[in-house]
This record gives sequence, C-alpha cells and structure tokens, in this order.
Amino acid sequence: MKITAITPGQQDVSPIGKSFASTRGPSFQDVLANEMAVAKNPATSSIAATATIAPIPAELRLDSLSLAENTISTLEKFGDALANPSFSAQDLEPFAAALEDETAALVSLKNQLPEGNSLSSLMERVATASYVEAAKLRRGDYHA
Repeated sequence: MKITAITPGQQDVSPIGKSFASTRGPSFQDVLANEMAVAKNPATSSIAATATIAPIPAELRLDSLSLAENTISTLEKFGDALANPSFSAQDLEPFAAALEDETAALVSLKNQLPEGNSLSSLMERVATASYVEAAKLRRGDYHA
C-alpha cells in the first residue's frame, strides 16, 4: 500500500518520499560476492596486516594499562562521591581536575600506539568516559 498526499478538496496521487530508483547502489549479490572473495583468501590479508604491525614496547604497554586502571579507579571514586549527598560542588572539583589530567595523559599515550591496536581502542574508550564525566560536572549536570 502506498501512502499518497491528500489535501482537503483535492486528491494528489503522487507518492510521498523519495524515489529510490535513481539512488541505487551496488546490489546485495555484488556486496556478498565481494565479501566472499575476501573471506576465501584471509591468509594473504592477515599476513600483510601482521607484517606492518610493530610490537609495542613493554614500558609503553605497562604505562598505558596502569594509567587506564588508575583512571577507571578515579571514575569509580567519582561515582561514589556523587552518590554521597554530603559532597558539594567544591568537594567534587578535585575529581574533575584529576579526570581532565588523566584524559590528557591517556590521549598522549594513545597517540604513541599503532592505529587499530586493541590497547589503543581501550585507551580511547577510557579517555572518552573520563572526559565526558569531567565535562558533565563542569557544565553542572551533577548539581542539585
């Protein structure tokens, strides 16, 4: 059933919406065939990807994990402080400052890691959570 635009006293039978005939992309069969072709030769693509990935220095890996763990700990302490009604906005300020400092350090360490690395992804997610919580406190989301 097609919905048509109807105005009072006049019927317009033109369909509402866009016509998809002119904006068609590749067919599902084409996309599926492409993906199947890539899936048949995973060895060649994984060898090329493995050859370009350099090992991460142990010190950088440990520093990154340690900082991520400390930031998560700060976020947990911040959450506990938010749950305590006796804390005022001034009492929460040190948490925001610590989260902002840790976010900057996380981003700095993340930029030293190779793209697509799982540790880099973890650092980005922790930095995002840290930044968002500090920003929410700064703009007043947590004030009663």
